[in-house]
Amino acid sequence: MKIEDTLERTVTSVTAHNVPSSSSLIDRAYAHLRAAILSGQLEPGSKLRIREMCSTFDVGPTPVREALSRLVSQGLVATQSHKGFYIPELTQREFQDVVSQRKLLESATVRSAVERGNAQWRENVGDAYHALQDIERTWQTSRRDFWTEWEEANRVFHVALIDGAESSWAMRFLNMLYDQCTRYRATKRRTGFVPESIQEDHQQLMTAVSTGDGAMAEQIIKAHIERLPALCMP
Repeated sequence: MKIEDTLERTVTSVTAHNVPSSSSLIDRAYAHLRAAILSGQLEPGSKLRIREMCSTFDVGPTPVREALSRLVSQGLVATQSHKGFYIPELTQREFQDVVSQRKLLESATVRSAVERGNAQWRENVGDAYHALQDIERTWQTSRRDFWTEWEEANRVFHVALIDGAESSWAMRFLNMLYDQCTRYRATKRRTGFVPESIQEDHQQLMTAVSTGDGAMAEQIIKAHIERLPALCMP
Protein backbone atom coordinates (compact mmCIF):
# COMPACT_ATOMS: atom_id res chain seq x y z
CA MET A 1 0.00 0.00 0.00
CA LYS A 2 1.27 3.47 -0.87
CA ILE A 3 2.44 5.68 1.98
CA GLU A 4 0.14 8.50 0.89
CA ASP A 5 -2.86 6.14 1.19
CA THR A 6 -1.75 5.16 4.69
CA LEU A 7 -1.42 8.80 5.69
CA GLU A 8 -4.82 9.65 4.23
CA ARG A 9 -6.45 7.06 6.52
CA THR A 10 -4.48 8.29 9.50
CA VAL A 11 -5.38 11.93 8.82
CA THR A 12 -9.07 11.05 8.93
CA SER A 13 -8.72 9.05 12.15
CA VAL A 14 -6.49 11.49 14.01
CA THR A 15 -8.46 14.56 12.97
CA ALA A 16 -11.64 12.97 14.26
CA HIS A 17 -10.24 11.93 17.62
CA ASN A 18 -6.94 13.49 18.63
CA VAL A 19 -6.12 16.85 17.06
CA PRO A 20 -8.07 19.98 18.06
CA SER A 21 -8.94 22.36 15.25
CA SER A 22 -6.82 25.09 16.84
CA SER A 23 -3.61 23.08 16.52
CA SER A 24 -0.82 24.57 14.46
CA LEU A 25 0.06 23.08 11.10
CA ILE A 26 3.22 21.61 12.62
CA ASP A 27 1.26 19.98 15.44
CA ARG A 28 -1.22 18.52 12.98
CA ALA A 29 1.46 17.03 10.74
CA TYR A 30 3.29 15.71 13.81
CA ALA A 31 0.16 14.07 15.26
CA HIS A 32 -0.77 12.40 11.96
CA LEU A 33 2.72 11.03 11.38
CA ARG A 34 3.20 9.88 14.96
CA ALA A 35 -0.12 8.02 14.95
CA ALA A 36 0.75 6.27 11.68
CA ILE A 37 4.17 5.22 13.03
CA LEU A 38 2.96 3.95 16.42
CA SER A 39 0.08 2.03 14.87
CA GLY A 40 2.42 0.28 12.45
CA GLN A 41 0.65 1.75 9.41
CA LEU A 42 3.98 3.25 8.39
CA GLU A 43 6.24 0.23 8.47
CA PRO A 44 9.93 0.20 9.46
CA GLY A 45 12.09 1.11 6.49
CA SER A 46 9.38 3.21 4.83
CA LYS A 47 10.74 6.33 3.13
CA LEU A 48 8.94 9.58 4.00
CA ARG A 49 8.70 11.89 1.01
CA ILE A 50 8.06 15.50 1.94
CA ARG A 51 6.21 16.30 -1.29
CA GLU A 52 3.72 13.47 -0.69
CA MET A 53 3.13 14.55 2.90
CA CYS A 54 2.61 18.18 1.86
CA SER A 55 -0.10 17.02 -0.51
CA THR A 56 -1.71 14.76 2.10
CA PHE A 57 -1.73 17.36 4.88
CA ASP A 58 -2.39 20.30 2.53
CA VAL A 59 0.49 22.28 4.04
CA GLY A 60 3.83 23.61 2.87
CA PRO A 61 7.16 21.84 3.35
CA THR A 62 8.20 23.85 6.43
CA PRO A 63 5.55 22.41 8.82
CA VAL A 64 6.27 18.91 7.52
CA ARG A 65 10.02 19.30 8.04
CA GLU A 66 9.48 20.68 11.54
CA ALA A 67 7.21 17.75 12.40
CA LEU A 68 9.75 15.28 11.04
CA SER A 69 12.56 16.93 13.01
CA ARG A 70 10.52 16.57 16.20
CA LEU A 71 9.97 12.89 15.45
CA VAL A 72 13.69 12.42 14.76
CA SER A 73 14.48 13.81 18.23
CA GLN A 74 12.10 11.21 19.70
CA GLY A 75 13.61 8.30 17.80
CA LEU A 76 10.49 7.63 15.71
CA VAL A 77 11.98 8.89 12.43
CA ALA A 78 15.56 8.69 11.17
CA THR A 79 17.42 10.67 8.54
CA GLN A 80 20.54 10.27 6.42
CA SER A 81 22.15 12.73 4.05
CA HIS A 82 21.48 10.67 0.91
CA LYS A 83 18.43 8.77 2.12
CA GLY A 84 16.22 11.51 3.50
CA PHE A 85 13.64 10.78 6.20
CA TYR A 86 12.52 7.21 6.86
CA ILE A 87 11.02 4.98 9.56
CA PRO A 88 13.89 3.28 11.43
CA GLU A 89 14.06 -0.47 11.78
CA LEU A 90 13.46 -1.93 15.24
CA THR A 91 15.06 -5.33 15.62
CA GLN A 92 14.34 -7.86 18.33
CA ARG A 93 17.75 -7.13 19.83
CA GLU A 94 16.97 -3.42 19.99
CA PHE A 95 13.57 -4.16 21.48
CA GLN A 96 15.26 -6.16 24.23
CA ASP A 97 17.49 -3.15 24.91
CA VAL A 98 14.41 -0.90 25.10
CA VAL A 99 12.78 -3.31 27.55
CA SER A 100 15.94 -3.47 29.67
CA GLN A 101 16.30 0.31 29.91
CA ARG A 102 12.61 0.76 30.59
CA LYS A 103 12.82 -1.77 33.41
CA LEU A 104 15.67 0.12 35.08
CA LEU A 105 14.07 3.55 34.85
CA GLU A 106 10.40 2.75 35.32
CA SER A 107 10.90 0.53 38.37
CA ALA A 108 12.80 3.27 40.23
CA THR A 109 10.32 5.93 39.12
CA VAL A 110 7.26 3.92 40.13
CA ARG A 111 8.76 3.21 43.56
CA SER A 112 9.38 6.92 44.07
CA ALA A 113 5.85 7.75 42.91
CA VAL A 114 4.20 5.25 45.25
CA GLU A 115 6.25 6.40 48.24
CA ARG A 116 5.60 10.11 47.72
CA GLY A 117 2.25 10.15 45.89
CA ASN A 118 -0.67 12.06 47.44
CA ALA A 119 -4.41 11.37 47.49
CA GLN A 120 -5.02 13.17 44.19
CA TRP A 121 -2.34 11.09 42.50
CA ARG A 122 -3.86 7.86 43.83
CA GLU A 123 -7.25 8.96 42.52
CA ASN A 124 -5.79 9.70 39.08
CA VAL A 125 -4.10 6.29 38.95
CA GLY A 126 -7.35 4.63 40.00
CA ASP A 127 -9.29 6.42 37.27
CA ALA A 128 -6.75 5.32 34.65
CA TYR A 129 -6.86 1.74 35.92
CA HIS A 130 -10.66 1.58 35.80
CA ALA A 131 -10.66 2.99 32.25
CA LEU A 132 -8.22 0.24 31.27
CA GLN A 133 -10.44 -2.38 32.90
CA ASP A 134 -13.48 -1.07 31.01
CA ILE A 135 -11.71 -1.59 27.69
CA GLU A 136 -10.59 -5.08 28.69
CA ARG A 137 -14.16 -6.05 29.64
CA THR A 138 -15.50 -4.69 26.36
CA TRP A 139 -12.80 -6.49 24.40
CA GLN A 140 -13.57 -9.83 26.04
CA THR A 141 -17.22 -9.68 24.97
CA SER A 142 -16.66 -8.29 21.48
CA ARG A 143 -15.56 -9.77 18.19
CA ARG A 144 -13.66 -6.59 17.37
CA ASP A 145 -9.98 -6.21 18.17
CA PHE A 146 -9.57 -3.45 20.77
CA TRP A 147 -5.76 -3.50 20.68
CA THR A 148 -5.37 0.17 19.70
CA GLU A 149 -7.71 1.33 22.46
CA TRP A 150 -6.02 -0.99 24.95
CA GLU A 151 -2.56 0.31 24.02
CA GLU A 152 -3.67 3.89 24.65
CA ALA A 153 -5.39 3.10 27.96
CA ASN A 154 -2.42 1.01 29.09
CA ARG A 155 -0.08 3.90 28.36
CA VAL A 156 -2.32 6.36 30.23
CA PHE A 157 -2.23 4.03 33.25
CA HIS A 158 1.57 3.79 33.22
CA VAL A 159 1.97 7.54 32.74
CA ALA A 160 -0.41 8.16 35.65
CA LEU A 161 1.74 5.86 37.80
CA ILE A 162 5.05 7.58 37.11
CA ASP A 163 3.52 11.05 37.33
CA GLY A 164 3.59 10.76 41.12
CA ALA A 165 7.39 10.86 41.09
CA GLU A 166 7.23 14.43 39.75
CA SER A 167 10.28 13.90 37.55
CA SER A 168 10.08 15.61 34.18
CA TRP A 169 13.22 13.82 32.96
CA ALA A 170 11.92 10.38 33.88
CA MET A 171 8.61 11.23 32.20
CA ARG A 172 10.41 12.38 29.06
CA PHE A 173 12.66 9.33 28.73
CA LEU A 174 9.95 6.83 29.64
CA ASN A 175 7.58 8.29 27.07
CA MET A 176 10.25 7.69 24.43
CA LEU A 177 10.64 4.09 25.63
CA TYR A 178 6.84 3.64 25.67
CA ASP A 179 6.76 4.81 22.05
CA GLN A 180 9.33 2.22 21.00
CA CYS A 181 7.48 -0.56 22.84
CA THR A 182 4.22 0.47 21.17
CA ARG A 183 5.85 0.66 17.74
CA TYR A 184 7.41 -2.78 18.05
CA ARG A 185 4.24 -4.42 19.34
CA ALA A 186 2.17 -2.86 16.55
CA THR A 187 4.03 -4.91 13.95
CA LYS A 188 5.01 -7.96 16.01
CA ARG A 189 2.21 -8.53 18.49
CA ARG A 190 0.53 -11.87 18.95
CA THR A 191 -3.15 -11.96 18.06
CA GLY A 192 -5.77 -12.42 20.73
CA PHE A 193 -6.58 -10.92 24.10
CA VAL A 194 -4.05 -9.50 26.54
CA PRO A 195 -2.43 -12.25 28.67
CA GLU A 196 -3.96 -12.72 32.11
CA SER A 197 -0.56 -12.18 33.74
CA ILE A 198 -0.46 -8.60 32.41
CA GLN A 199 -3.87 -7.87 33.92
CA GLU A 200 -2.83 -9.41 37.25
CA ASP A 201 0.26 -7.19 37.33
CA HIS A 202 -1.92 -4.11 36.94
CA GLN A 203 -4.20 -5.27 39.75
CA GLN A 204 -1.22 -5.86 42.06
CA LEU A 205 0.19 -2.45 41.18
CA MET A 206 -3.09 -0.92 42.33
CA THR A 207 -2.72 -2.77 45.63
CA ALA A 208 0.78 -1.33 46.05
CA VAL A 209 -0.55 2.15 45.22
CA SER A 210 -3.37 1.93 47.75
CA THR A 211 -1.05 0.69 50.53
CA GLY A 212 1.86 2.99 49.66
CA ASP A 213 4.22 0.03 49.31
CA GLY A 214 6.98 1.32 47.04
CA ALA A 215 9.15 -1.79 47.30
CA MET A 216 6.23 -3.98 46.25
CA ALA A 217 5.45 -1.69 43.30
CA GLU A 218 9.09 -1.78 42.19
CA GLN A 219 9.20 -5.58 42.10
CA ILE A 220 5.85 -5.87 40.32
CA ILE A 221 6.76 -3.38 37.60
CA LYS A 222 10.07 -5.16 36.98
CA ALA A 223 8.30 -8.49 36.48
CA HIS A 224 5.62 -6.75 34.42
CA ILE A 225 8.12 -5.23 31.99
CA GLU A 226 9.95 -8.55 31.66
CA ARG A 227 6.69 -10.00 30.30
CA LEU A 228 6.50 -7.50 27.43
CA PRO A 229 8.34 -9.69 24.89
CA ALA A 230 5.66 -12.35 25.47
CA LEU A 231 3.17 -10.03 23.76
CA CYS A 232 5.25 -10.23 20.59
CA MET A 233 6.08 -12.91 18.08
CA PRO A 234 9.66 -14.23 18.16
